[in-house]
Amino acid sequence: MPYWMHVFIRLLVCLNYTSAVPSRPEIRTPDLRRRDPALSTSPSGGYAPVYIKCPPEPFVRPPFEKDNGHAKLGQGESTYVKEKAAQSIPLWQKYLENVHLESFSIDDFLKPAKEKGGIAALTLPNIGFAVSGGSVRATLFGASILDSFDSRNDKANAAKVGGVLQLANYAAGLSGGSWLIGAWATSNFPQISTLVPTWRLTQENEIWKWNVVKHFMRHRKIVKKKHKAGFPTSLVDGWGRILSGHFINEPGKKKQEIGISVLWSSIREVSLYKKREAPFVMAVATSRPGSGKPFTPESPTYEFSAEEFGVFHPYLNVSIPIEHLGSRHTATRPESQSCVAGFDNAGFIMGISSNIFSIGDSPKKEKRPKSVNAVRKLIRDVDFEGKVPNPFKGLGKKSDPSGGNFQDTDMDDLLMADSVFIDESIPLRPLIQPERKLDVVITLDASADGKDKDDPNFYNYPNGAQVYGIYNKNKLPVYSGYHMPNIPNVSDGTFVKLGYTKRPTFFGCDDLRGPLIIYIPNYRATEDTNAATEKVTFKQEEIDKFISNGFSIATQSTGPTQNKDWPICLACALVDRQVLRNSAARTAQCQACFKTYCAIP
Repeated sequence: MPYWMHVFIRLLVCLNYTSAVPSRPEIRTPDLRRRDPALSTSPSGGYAPVYIKCPPEPFVRPPFEKDNGHAKLGQGESTYVKEKAAQSIPLWQKYLENVHLESFSIDDFLKPAKEKGGIAALTLPNIGFAVSGGSVRATLFGASILDSFDSRNDKANAAKVGGVLQLANYAAGLSGGSWLIGAWATSNFPQISTLVPTWRLTQENEIWKWNVVKHFMRHRKIVKKKHKAGFPTSLVDGWGRILSGHFINEPGKKKQEIGISVLWSSIREVSLYKKREAPFVMAVATSRPGSGKPFTPESPTYEFSAEEFGVFHPYLNVSIPIEHLGSRHTATRPESQSCVAGFDNAGFIMGISSNIFSIGDSPKKEKRPKSVNAVRKLIRDVDFEGKVPNPFKGLGKKSDPSGGNFQDTDMDDLLMADSVFIDESIPLRPLIQPERKLDVVITLDASADGKDKDDPNFYNYPNGAQVYGIYNKNKLPVYSGYHMPNIPNVSDGTFVKLGYTKRPTFFGCDDLRGPLIIYIPNYRATEDTNAATEKVTFKQEEIDKFISNGFSIATQSTGPTQNKDWPICLACALVDRQVLRNSAARTAQCQACFKTYCAIP
């Protein structure tokens, strides 16, 4: 039976019916204790949200509020980045002293920051990470790279790349990347290598295995409480419960109970977030324009941060407090409505960001997998979408319909899904928002678009299609306000022929209209890491290979493209926009680096 058939039938039967799961002996598992537990902040004490009184102002970002011509950032985000940048001067000093660039004065570079204060994109570089989707493969690849850039990693410091993670003001994750971001953030942003062993990836995690099946009925009971409280539920709630058992940190709890009261908004309460010692994190997802309707190029990208839930889109810019996710109609009549608290369950949000089950809701004219069609016939009235009550209903309507309405303006519930359905499996969209003023986006690509099974160094590795797809979408008139540097053609093989899938590459070195993109793909540097997307169980040696291979890529210390000058070149890319703002020039050393790593215009 195909993988997807197992996934759908096992999970759907459980969530739609009450038949008992046959009794089997318990399988003993080790007591996996982690450094910092996630915080249980659900007002109900469980998975079900509750109704509360609405605040006087329902929005974090009121619709279309502008700041110097750009959509305004929410106050929580602005304050976070401002305060983090203000204390980043010593971090830059330490990082640059370790790298030791030639003919580069650290004092001159940091002089504006020391005189005016550390200000992102003004006196200091503004850096972000985009962690792609790709199931556990993406989670492990992203983990290996972030750990290799962590100043708490002695090997990273010795390789002169440690500290880059601490310099980043933003980190966005999608699908498998959101699992990494969610696990990391809810656990108080520890060194990621301390978290990986606790994700239970070596257990039998296939959804049809007894190790998972035995918890289905308990998951159903937990989700049912949310339904009884008056909130929409779907297959994605069950999926989120399964993910919580792996990626939410609650030592001492039974696996099936983990994460029921851990909210995405609880990230605000962990100590490193309060101290502004971690990036401002986001999970990303899209929405289907209606049940059975196809996604379109105008389908939006929604963001879940620790402060707000919202959208930046040419037809609508708006957000609400993340703690009020699940509230209906707050956009139009907040004073006469009840708001919601406790809907932003962390596992549920990770489930939304990785909701590949949405394929079951695709139009009949689209070719669906046979397993999906079989499930649709077997079980009727199945909800394949992550359902979120629409707080923006009625917003984004144009007086002139020809001007375009926001896709979800008439939806009662947002039908949320993995952004892979809109060809954006890399969460670049939030980080190329002009109002965020990113200088550099370190883009981690663990997609699996390489289809040549005869080439083990290409099959199931990235081929550039995801970053090229976003670049192409930005050429559409509706996205004229966004800018990405030129990305070589993937369909004619140019991207691969230029070698950009087998080493880090800088895109936009001399294009100042948007951020410089440091593209880091998953590839075989020293180990095979092209695991299938459906692979969810890994041997310890396979996990170790991911970590080792990622370190080789992040440091360029071993492998076919190893280069002892890579740490220098990485630093050159990170400081470049600030060097220009300081009215200085690239050093000869950095010019040589850009000649090596910058993409051909």
